Amino acid sequence: MFTEKNATGVTDEQAMHDVMAMLDDWKVPELSPWFDARMMARLREEQQRAPEGWFARLRDRFLYGNTATLKPMLAGAMAVLLVAGGGGYWELQQPGVQVQAQPVVSPTVKDLQILDNNAQAIQQMDQLLDDSGDKTDGSPQS
Repeated sequence: MFTEKNATGVTDEQAMHDVMAMLDDWKVPELSPWFDARMMARLREEQQRAPEGWFARLRDRFLYGNTATLKPMLAGAMAVLLVAGGGGYWELQQPGVQVQAQPVVSPTVKDLQILDNNAQAIQQMDQLLDDSGDKTDGSPQS
C-alpha cells in the first residue's frame, strides 16, 4: 500500500477509506413516479425526428464514436495522396515531357486586329449600301 502523504497531510489510504465510508452512508433518491412515462415520450420523439444529414452523422462519429478504424483509413488516404502527388511531380520532371506554353499576344496586336476587322466590315457595308452602279438614268443622287 502507498503511504505517501499529499499536500493536506492525509495518506491515499486514509482518503480512500473516507470516500468509501461516505458512499456507504449515501442514500439513493427515489425515482419520480412519472419517470417511465417521460422516458418513453422522449424515446418516441427521437424515433419520429427527421434523420440527420450526412455531415452531422460524420461529425457525431468523429466526436462520439470509436476511432480505432479511422486511423488505418486515414493512413491509407494519406498514402494514396502521397503516391498521386509524387507521381504527378515525377511526370512533370521528366526531361522528355515539355509543357507547351501558349504564345503571348500583346494587347497592341489585338487592338490592331480588331481595327482591321472593323475596317473590313465597314468596306463590306459600304459596298452593300452603294447603289451608284444600280442607277441607269444618270440623275444625281439625293
